Order: sequence, then C-alpha cells, then structure tokens
Amino acid sequence: MLKRGRRIWGGALLACVTIAAYLPSLRGGFIWDDNTFLTQNRLIRAPDGLYRFWFTTQAADYFPATYSPLWLEWRLWGMNAAGYHAVNLGLHVITALLLWAVLTRLGIRGAYLAAFVFAVHPVNVESVAWITQRKNLMALLFLLLSVLAFARTVIADGARWRRPPYVLSLALFALAMLSKGSAAMLPIILAGLVAWRRPLRARDLALLAPFFAISAALVITDIWFQKHGSGEVFRNAGPLARLLGAGGVVWFYLSKSLLPLHLLFIYPQWDVRPADPLWWIPLLAAAGLTAVLWRLRRGAARPVLFAWAYFCVALVPVLGFTDVQFMQYSLVADHYCQIALIGVVALVCAGWARWSASAAARWLPGPAAAALVAVLSLLTWRQCGTYASAETIYRATLAGNPSCWLAENNLGNILYGEGRVAEAIGHYEAAIRLKPDLFEAQNDLGLALASTGRYREAIPHFEKAIRIHSDNGAVYYNAATALASLGRLPEALAYFGRSLELTPGFAPAHQDLGATLAQMGRLPEAIGQYREALRINPAYFEAHANLGFALAQLGLLADARAELEAALTIQPASAPVREALARLPRTN
Repeated sequence: MLKRGRRIWGGALLACVTIAAYLPSLRGGFIWDDNTFLTQNRLIRAPDGLYRFWFTTQAADYFPATYSPLWLEWRLWGMNAAGYHAVNLGLHVITALLLWAVLTRLGIRGAYLAAFVFAVHPVNVESVAWITQRKNLMALLFLLLSVLAFARTVIADGARWRRPPYVLSLALFALAMLSKGSAAMLPIILAGLVAWRRPLRARDLALLAPFFAISAALVITDIWFQKHGSGEVFRNAGPLARLLGAGGVVWFYLSKSLLPLHLLFIYPQWDVRPADPLWWIPLLAAAGLTAVLWRLRRGAARPVLFAWAYFCVALVPVLGFTDVQFMQYSLVADHYCQIALIGVVALVCAGWARWSASAAARWLPGPAAAALVAVLSLLTWRQCGTYASAETIYRATLAGNPSCWLAENNLGNILYGEGRVAEAIGHYEAAIRLKPDLFEAQNDLGLALASTGRYREAIPHFEKAIRIHSDNGAVYYNAATALASLGRLPEALAYFGRSLELTPGFAPAHQDLGATLAQMGRLPEAIGQYREALRINPAYFEAHANLGFALAQLGLLADARAELEAALTIQPASAPVREALARLPRTN
C-alpha cells in the first residue's frame, strides 16, 4: 500500500512540475501552419469531417487518429487556442507518466527520473506549444501504450498469437502510425527490446511480422499523401548528400538532447556538400562509435550500445532520406527528436541510478537530480515564452537564424495585417534578399507597396511573382489593380482577363474589370462584368454601387435606382451612393 501511495504522490509531483514548466504555453496563440492544420481546415469544420478523415484522401496527411479528436475539440474550443494548448499539455503529462511505467516494466533503473527529465526537457516544447504538433504527442502516446502491452507478453515470456495484450499492442501501434509516421521504427525497437532480454527466436520474428507489415503499409500511404498533396520538390539532394546529412543530423540531435541550449523554431538550412571533407566527419564518427560499442557489447558498454542504437533507429524517419515539407526550410527541427530523446534520457538516468547506489556521498545524487530537473524546467519555461504568438516565434527565430527567409516573410505578413506597413515592407525586402525567387514575398511586397500608393514600385514585384508562378491568378489580379491605378488601362484589362482565366468565379476580378472598362467608356461591357460579380456574390457592395452608376449614365434610371438602393442595404452610411441616389430623377 505504501509503495502504491508513493507512486501516486510521485506521479502527482511529476504532473505538477511539468504543468508549471509549460504554463506559459497555455497563453500561446495559433502560429504558422496552425491555420491549414486546424483553424482553416475545411474537414475539421465539416459535419462529416470524421468520415472524410478516415475514408477519403481529402486530408493533407493520412493521420485520422490525430485529426479525429481535433474535429471534436473544434466544436468545444473553436478559435480559442487555450483549449488546444491545454489538451496538448495534458497529453504530454500522460506520456511522461506512461514513459515511467514503460521503463519500470522494462527494468531500466532510474525510470522515474528519466520520465521527469523527459517531461521537462526543453526540446519537447515545440511538440507541446505548437498545436500542429498534436500529431507528435498522439503518436508517442499510442507508441508507449503499444510498448507497454508488448512488454507484458512477448518480451517477458513469448506470446501466443491470440493473446489479448499482443493484439492490443498491435492495434495501438496502428493508431500510433495513424497519428504520425514518426512511429514507423517501432517494430525494430521492439525487436531490440526482446534481444536485450534474450536471443530472438523464430516465434518472436513471426509475432513482429504484422508490426512490420503495418509500418510498411502506412509509410507508403504517408509518402503517397505527401506526393498527392503537393507536387513540389522540397529538397534537391543526391543519395550521398543525404547520407552525409544523416550523419550530421544524428549528432545535432544528440547535442540538443544533452545540452538543450539555443533552441530555434527553424534552424539554419544546411548546405551538405560531399566534396567538402568536413561533411564526412559526422558520418564516420557515428560509424566509428557504433563499431566500438559493438566490439564492447558484452561488457559495460552494452547499455550504451542499446541506447545509441535506439536513438539512431528512432531518428531514421527524419534523417532526410525521404523528404517532408518542413525540410525545405531546415533539415532539423526539435519536434523530430521527441521519440529518440527517450534513449538518451533513459541512459543518463540509469547512469545516475547506478551512481546513486554506489556514491560515497549518498546525499549528493538526490540534490543533483533535483537541480537537473529544476534547470531543465526553467529552460522549458523560457522556451515556452517564444511560442506566445506568431510574432514572438518569428522574432526569436530571426535572432538566432537571420537567414530564415520564411520568418522574414511571415513576420511581414503579421505586421502588414496590423497596419504596420512600413515595418512589413522592410521584412518583405529582407526575405527577397535572402530568397529572390520567393513568390510569396514578391507578391506580398507588391501588395504592401500598392497599399501605400507606390504602384510604380509594386508592379515590378508582381511581374517577378508572375515569372515565378505564372499559373497564379491572384497575382495577375494584384498587378491589374496596380496598373489600373496608374491609368495603364489596356495592360490592366489583359491582366484581369488572365486572372479570370486562372481563377474563374473570382468576383473582385469581375468587379474591378468592370470598373476599368467603365473608365475606358465601355459601359455595356462594364455592366456585364458587374452583373457577373453579383451573380457570384449577390451582397457585393461595390458591384451594386458601380452597376448603379453605370446604368444611370446610360439613362436606365429605374434599374440604376434599384442597384443603388441594394448597395445602401449593404452599406447604409455610404455617402457617394446616397448622393447619386438623390440626384436620380424620379421615374414612373
């Protein structure tokens, strides 16, 4: 009973300290791709979204086990970010408690401290404070549950095919893969856990075969969704460059696991060059360390070999052999390290437990462990502060990575939306200096310049954006409005026309094309465009007003009055419309 009580109090302490360390994350908002992932995700909003996540290819990724809870939460929290952050933090606390249970079940010493260190480790802030990384938390939750069920049977004494814990473990692994593909290496990890206890037998391999089948099937599915959702090439790198980059990635994550300082939302992009001898050092060092540990595997180095193997295997999905969209910005990211971090933490804390049992000064290990947890908690608290808003995360990124063109452009968008146009222009210009072929920055800079009346400066940026993406109707529209503002009406007509070819049914293009035609005296054509805009959007104030003005010029007074009155029902305070309506003669 006493032992059970100590577990309860220990779990409560872990939960309370973790919540305290991550408390600033609860005040955070939505950042970067939280819009496409959640707030503007049409499947999240759709009444039949659950069905479409599971049984269609309409989602960006096939992670229905992650999206399904979010579909429900959207109906609870809506646009209140605090609700999603609270659930993320709750999942992280549960995961840390599960890690304690798993390590205890596996007989690894220092399990409680390992769970504590994992819970407050700053590298995990990105997975907890960034709502989009809910998929990371869900995948690890199901992965640990799967290991726990597997450890109860196969690892302990071998399992019968139909034994419930084995079937449960298999189902939980499937849910982990349906949360995020980062769980794909679990079958190899499970094989390693069996080999740690006893030699692998044919029956073990037979029991692991379904895990490998699920992993392979869902990895292929994930890759298909990546290719299906976007035809973009995220990274141009040959096989040798990818292999050398993988060596660097392993040491990068090991360094951040052991010394979690200078963490960034987006790290500088690497230029991996096989011709540079320095890029061979990480790979050769990793291979050399593996060879040494293997040579010493029967002695004291055995736990180190296992932890090192686990760490490297867990990182395989994010080593850069296959590309994900984020890798166009950086080859490394804190959230990629979450599963692998367990190996480092478990090894360090097992070493602490051994030292604790043998230390001459028995009082020292306890305070040392408490100091480690306290320091990590403070670092986590501070790191959470950078995730307070999109603006804070981009400013923190630029402070540590001035070459991040994405942060420059996105910060410009935030400032532009707040009316801080001059500051926004500076960030757009910086993004273009870093990446001249960045379509978004060229277009956004053009819009910002045009909003201040600097149309002549804006047009070259729209034209550069068109050269980058000639199939984007919005940028043709933006260029057309700038040209029309300068009185270059024939050019504007051509751009409006191209915009409508690429984006048919875009009401503003019809309305503004009509206004341009009206300026050229081509009123019948202008009226046709206004009517088309109103067919698409019957509540379009400008189209009603301009249609009324055009009809009045042609002497169609009754129709003009009807359109102007319709405009006033949308914007009753419009002085120009009221004046035009007052000037119209009464008709019978």
